[in-house]
Amino acid sequence: MRLTSKTDFCLRVLIYLQSEPGKAKIQEIADSYGISKNHLSVAVNKLSELGYIHSTPGPKGGIEINNAQANNTVAQLIRSIEDFDIVECFNEESNTCTLSPHCKLKRMLTKASSSFLSELKNYKIKDLV
Repeated sequence: MRLTSKTDFCLRVLIYLQSEPGKAKIQEIADSYGISKNHLSVAVNKLSELGYIHSTPGPKGGIEINNAQANNTVAQLIRSIEDFDIVECFNEESNTCTLSPHCKLKRMLTKASSSFLSELKNYKIKDLV
């Protein structure tokens, strides 16, 4: 299983914000991880949209963690960002694989994804640091 860069960057932002209390600038976080500010901005927008961070615009603005979300699980965050529909071979109407009606790959991958997320339910956002 591989997470997208957006999910990776979201996790990094939350780790940074918990490690460095107070408001932070996106450029500051991007520099600390050696990643593009533009790519990090996409992750920050997603985290803001989901309520994991507070964002204040302007020269004295910045982003900071929303402590009210600290008890959400890492699984909840990842599930809200990632698309776990790993293969597109499943026909929803007939509830069968479009390649072969006997194929069980989709069910196997769904079960594996569930196991992955089940483990991450044991960890809260506040546990990232």
